[in-house]
Amino acid sequence: MNQEQAVAAAEAAREEKEVPPGAAVADVEQCFIELGDPDPEKPSPVRDVRAWLVRYHFQGGRWVELAVDDKTGQIVRVRRSR
Repeated sequence: MNQEQAVAAAEAAREEKEVPPGAAVADVEQCFIELGDPDPEKPSPVRDVRAWLVRYHFQGGRWVELAVDDKTGQIVRVRRSR
């Protein structure tokens, strides 16, 4: 997967992942992230995933970051500013 494909996958998931309509892609980077069970109270093995981090900015510095799995194109993590 290249950067353009990662952004296209993130754009396709915007509504489902509740990215605000006015948010714009501000940064894209490829890196390894650690993923475990979504429930932080449940111990689980952690795996390293090569992902594209697509960050959207909106409303005075707030952001939403979608992590797109490099192999599958699936959104594997969503992080939001507070």
